[in-house]
Amino acid sequence: GHGKCDCGKCKCDEGWYGEACQYPTTCNLTRKKSNEMCKNSQDIICSGAGTCQCGRCKCANSEGNGLVYGKFCECDDRECIDDETEEICTGHGKCYCGNCYCEAGWHGDKCEFQCDITPWEIKKRCTSPDGKICSNRGTCVCGECTCHDVDPTGDWGDIHGDTCECDERNCKAVYDRYSDDFCSGHGQCNCGRCDCKEGWTGKKCEHPRSCPLSVEESVKKCQGNSNLPCSGRGK
Repeated sequence: GHGKCDCGKCKCDEGWYGEACQYPTTCNLTRKKSNEMCKNSQDIICSGAGTCQCGRCKCANSEGNGLVYGKFCECDDRECIDDETEEICTGHGKCYCGNCYCEAGWHGDKCEFQCDITPWEIKKRCTSPDGKICSNRGTCVCGECTCHDVDPTGDWGDIHGDTCECDERNCKAVYDRYSDDFCSGHGQCNCGRCDCKEGWTGKKCEHPRSCPLSVEESVKKCQGNSNLPCSGRGK
């Protein structure tokens, strides 16, 4: 909004400069206010990869290659350059914000590995018992599923299995990844299914088989603040 586009390049209005006319030549912000506007979610000014100019980050692209970018210079496509070939994603993928997205048949952090099995075999190995690729909970790379869940400690999280077929979240009454409250405390979670202890039943072992409460007490507990037990939507 501070210039005109002429054949793919910005011609800036007076008082503005930069490739996209994003920097004012004179700044009416204090240094403190400017730096606050340049901090990323970790409170680091321009992600440590640029300088703050009047509340906007100017990313460090000394070679003019534009590989460091983003509102807070958070994207560094130099991470995608292969050390040996010096190509981005070794020429077998595209880089987005420092991550390589590989073409079919290639994998690895920088798409440096070629898959040596056929597309048919890849699909076969990644197909879960329900016929879905990685149970729709993961990504298939060269016949191996990478599940869309990683435990913060570095081990597998709630989603695991060769084809991501196990989803432990199904065993929790209220989902909280940090909670160990599986099967209401009355059973064992096996690959996303609750095996209940004797005397308990339900998908999450939440119902006792025999009840010590009277009918009246039971109804009262189920009624809560509503006029009907279970708000009229259950038993």
